[in-house]
Amino acid sequence: MSDAPWAAGDSREEQAARHEAYRRLSAAARRAGYSLGTLHELLRMVARNEEETRRFLADEVYHVSDDLLDDLLRVRLAELRKEGK
Repeated sequence: MSDAPWAAGDSREEQAARHEAYRRLSAAARRAGYSLGTLHELLRMVARNEEETRRFLADEVYHVSDDLLDDLLRVRLAELRKEGK
């Protein structure tokens, strides 16, 4: 696991948590019959979908910059909870 995809600058606790999560994810993929290469491709697709979803929400739905999207969504979800939706 020398090519671990996390930043070397993380604290020891963060590195340990990420290493454990990576180990568990790798083991789960193998149990499900996926190679690490296939897992990598699937995770890359998820990341790409997240990017496209964020872009769509920011540009087409809420008309805000990406850096404001998280705050806007938090406020909107809080409003919906108050309304009981």
